[in-house]
Amino acid sequence: MIRHKPASKAQTLRHTESLVTRFAVPRFEIVETSDYAADPDAVLAGLMQTFAGVQLAVRSSAKGEDGGEKSMAGEFSSVLGVDAGSKAAIAAAMDEVVESYRKYGETEAVGEIIVQEMLLDTVMSGVVFTHDLNTGAPYYVVNYDDVSGLTDTVTSGSGEYANRTLYIHRGALDALRSERFQRLTAAVRELEQVLGNEFLDIEFALGRDLQPYLLQVRSITTQPNWNRAVARRIDAALAGIQRFVGGRLQRMSGVYGTTTVLGQMPDWNPAEMIGRAPRALAMSLYEQLITNDAWRQARAEMGYAAPAGQPLMVSLAGQPFIDVRLSFHSYLPAALPAELGEKLVDAWVQRLRENPEFHDKVEFDVALTCFSFDIDDKLASHVGDALDAEERGRYRAIVRDHTAGLIRGEGGGSIAGALARIETLRGRLDAWLASSASHSIHDLFWLIDDCIRLGTIPFSILARHAFIARTMLLSLQGSGVVSGEDVQRFQSGIRTVAGELVDDMRALQTGKMPPGRFMARYGHLRPGTYDILSARYDQMDAFGAGGATVERDVSHAAFAFSDEQMARIDAQLQREGFGEVGAQDLVAYMTEAVAGREYGKFVFTRSISEMLELIADFGERHRLSRDEMSHVPIRQLLEVAVRSAEEGVEERLRDVAEEHANHHAVTVAIRLPQVLFDQAGVHVVPFQVSQPNFITSKSVSADCAVLRPGRPTPPIDGKIVVIEGADPGFDWIFSHDIAGLITKYGGANSHMAIRCAEFGVPAAIGAGEQRFESVIRAQRVLLDCASGLITVLH
Repeated sequence: MIRHKPASKAQTLRHTESLVTRFAVPRFEIVETSDYAADPDAVLAGLMQTFAGVQLAVRSSAKGEDGGEKSMAGEFSSVLGVDAGSKAAIAAAMDEVVESYRKYGETEAVGEIIVQEMLLDTVMSGVVFTHDLNTGAPYYVVNYDDVSGLTDTVTSGSGEYANRTLYIHRGALDALRSERFQRLTAAVRELEQVLGNEFLDIEFALGRDLQPYLLQVRSITTQPNWNRAVARRIDAALAGIQRFVGGRLQRMSGVYGTTTVLGQMPDWNPAEMIGRAPRALAMSLYEQLITNDAWRQARAEMGYAAPAGQPLMVSLAGQPFIDVRLSFHSYLPAALPAELGEKLVDAWVQRLRENPEFHDKVEFDVALTCFSFDIDDKLASHVGDALDAEERGRYRAIVRDHTAGLIRGEGGGSIAGALARIETLRGRLDAWLASSASHSIHDLFWLIDDCIRLGTIPFSILARHAFIARTMLLSLQGSGVVSGEDVQRFQSGIRTVAGELVDDMRALQTGKMPPGRFMARYGHLRPGTYDILSARYDQMDAFGAGGATVERDVSHAAFAFSDEQMARIDAQLQREGFGEVGAQDLVAYMTEAVAGREYGKFVFTRSISEMLELIADFGERHRLSRDEMSHVPIRQLLEVAVRSAEEGVEERLRDVAEEHANHHAVTVAIRLPQVLFDQAGVHVVPFQVSQPNFITSKSVSADCAVLRPGRPTPPIDGKIVVIEGADPGFDWIFSHDIAGLITKYGGANSHMAIRCAEFGVPAAIGAGEQRFESVIRAQRVLLDCASGLITVLH
């Protein structure tokens, strides 16, 4: 609580005004509502004389508005831009503020009104919380607007540019490079000291000369909800992350590139698949099944240069990050000389450092991963002068031959070979589920082995082929052979397992398909593929009940390019030296790659779903809940089956669960940027600005329906659906008549991007943290895909 805190917000501001030297407080007067009610003309005349020639901000200071244990911030009216020369304007503003008191039982006889000279020439305004509002973590959290020049866009939630956010670790202010934030935090530090309170909610503005202005200050009232023990551990955790990042940025033996970038969304985009702060089981499964070995084994089979023995993902206090240098290395053909590989990786790392907004689309906007018909333009933009003309020519020829071989289906990394392995996995899983033999925790060993060999490795191959297919397709558009509309029609004409799901779900809703038959095929799907707490379709009450049964205006007929277009594609292929690969071969390849990727994902995620149920059943037999099992890493769970211990299984795993639950609390509280390229980024964390991937050219205005794991599903028909990630378990939304889709995470070729293209649903995939945080608080949004705009309407 603020030391010597007077009785009201207005009195607090008056008290503080005399104590601070770094903050300036705009001139203001305090009006008692009782005085205004008794003689409004005298009050108004006095205000007009005091503030002649300026504009005013008329703010609330109601009784009990800013208590030490409860805040009513934003509950009462404030009126800005009031003409001090207009008695009627001041009276209208005063009356509006007083009227806002009445809805909470206040009357004219209690409370005050702040009448303040309004700041007109500001470069930034917003709110500073001196600790994280939700967790109490030791961060200065600055929500600011540095574009509009207004002083209320953050507090009101209005304006496209509101909600920029910067997290600054309290113990690392020396890492700040920006003078404006240095000036602001110095003023905030002084305010904390003079008030004897480190838990403040401060409304501020910054003048053009970078003078900080204090508009109001109150105590943070969420402190009783904080886990203070977690907050105290964050300093040590961040110090450990800083040391780790410093070492990781150094050169690695056997890996191209002098340094790296760590990101949550590049390549295997873990933030999208398992979240920013996954629990131990989900994180460890993702590591074991994909990012430890499968990712590079798949690329090696396809003839890429896979870094030997390197895990792709690292953990920073439990948050998953991709080492992008390893990704860039693995996008190069194995036949490429090492000196060229070194130069290319360095160029791409530097491009990502300079353009962090590309973090969720590195395969398209940062690196080259295959040949395309616009490769010369990409070499100019993505590589620049890192390669000379002769080196470009060598790289171009090697990449062309590598891509041509993949399209022809040569080598072990073909689409056909990957699909054959996926079918083997499906057969083995069917046989196991149909077996009368009892299932035990020991089955996890072969389930994991099968899932890697026959699931995630072949799926990784199929996913890489799908990226190549989209790159080739977009380059045909870029070279003028096909139009953007042709691209959309081609994508929507590819029949995938998701399209079959939507058709079957409509059949389920209309009674044309029995629930048992539907669940036999789709029951394993869950919105969180790696999350044991996420219910499967066959565990959801009344799944498929209700919803729209109208047919979406989408044709799944295969789209055929015109004869002229096919002839031009043939000419392009021959001109580039693709040999026997013709237009028909390329179109068939692109179709098979997209459909194959979705089918492979559908099958291997079934294997994961069965593993999670096996783990849940094992936990239940030992009196351990799903929540407890979600905190047990897969390695320590498997140890129970192969290593004896003095404790029983329940005690042994409960201890593990408690330990990792405590770690997870810190994981959740720590703030890290989505892209890390230096040690300072550990302590100064901006919400990443991303350019969404807009799907279709449609524009739609509708109310929002936010889907959150573990919470009841709101009605979604006619709504713009808002979700964090793009998990296949959310495919059921396409059986409803949704107006659009906005996701926080996801790339141009992500699962939901393909789904929306297939069904013609307007979407913004990968809207980023800032836009997403604004959208989830909105009632209604305009999604204009053609113009590339997401506009909060209400």
